[in-house]
Amino acid sequence: MKHLILLLLICFSFLELPAQVKPRALPTEQSQEAKAANEEQSMSVFPNPSSGVITISLDGFEGKKTDLKILNVIGNVVYREVIQDPEARYAKTLDLNKLAKGLYYVKLETPTYSEIRKVILR
Repeated sequence: MKHLILLLLICFSFLELPAQVKPRALPTEQSQEAKAANEEQSMSVFPNPSSGVITISLDGFEGKKTDLKILNVIGNVVYREVIQDPEARYAKTLDLNKLAKGLYYVKLETPTYSEIRKVILR
């Protein structure tokens, strides 16, 4: 009974309040320099699907602190590495045979770039 009363109070409180939407200014255009930097950076994960060993290839991240994570399907980090100063073309081979078969995410982050790729282990 308490739950029903609480639910009704919550529902009626939303009906009484007028909806207020605050418009947020959107950036009209990225600078040409930011666009060029994002186009020059790329990550690839292969083979996909994999039997357990994957290669992560990075291009255009030289001079940037790069955070590489592998997450399981519920978002838990199963592998993490901080790459301090990768070369222009950097490749990392990881043996994920100890992990359960299934879907994982490879997440790459720098202060100005973020990308997530799916990888399937069979």
